[in-house]
Amino acid sequence: MLNFISHGAPHDAVFVHGAGGNSLLWRRMLEGLTGGSRAMAVDLPGHPSGEITCRSVGEYAEAVHRFITDTRLDHPVLGGHSMGGATVLTLALTHPDDIGGLILVGTGAKLGVAPEILEGLKSNPMRTIENIITPWSFNSIDLSLGRESRAALSVSNLPVFLNDYLACTGFDVRKDLTKISARTLVVCGDKDRMTPPRFSHYLGANILGSELLFIKDSGHMLPLEKPEALASVVQPFLASFTR
Repeated sequence: MLNFISHGAPHDAVFVHGAGGNSLLWRRMLEGLTGGSRAMAVDLPGHPSGEITCRSVGEYAEAVHRFITDTRLDHPVLGGHSMGGATVLTLALTHPDDIGGLILVGTGAKLGVAPEILEGLKSNPMRTIENIITPWSFNSIDLSLGRESRAALSVSNLPVFLNDYLACTGFDVRKDLTKISARTLVVCGDKDRMTPPRFSHYLGANILGSELLFIKDSGHMLPLEKPEALASVVQPFLASFTR
């Protein structure tokens, strides 16, 4: 079963990190939630260490689905950031009867990857993480946030970064968005450079009845850069499932 961290929440939820990440991405956001149910942030297979067993977003989605089954969660809300958003979108399409809702954070229906990131991860992954991925991921970053960001990345398993970014290049569910029936919250930092706001506008326009929100002065790593602001919109969304 996948490793996870958890916190009280208004409704059961599972949160999935993005490419090269781990569950610590969500730690401070989880701490902003309250309630008698559980919100769990999982480590995808191979994150932050271990064997790489999933090569596609679809395989990651099946791993999360097994986690939901193993923990006997009843229609949890699924939250995902970036590649994690792609993962839960896929799960919503392949196992629609097993989920209660979706929270899509800094993600899109298609995830292209800049060529310099792919080439850099092949030749010098750590330099690429430090000089390209991290600067592009924040609107504003200081030393403390930089340390927190490093802890939320799977730097002990550098090959997983290239694996994940390649998985992102194969993801595209644009033609299937209208099939999603789960209640959906779409959230994006208004300064996101990795998955720009237009990606979230597209999700909001094509997922029936979805709610679209933007967090001011935040970049791509919204759960790290603005955890309190993110928790303030996730809490009422989860609470709405208990009414």
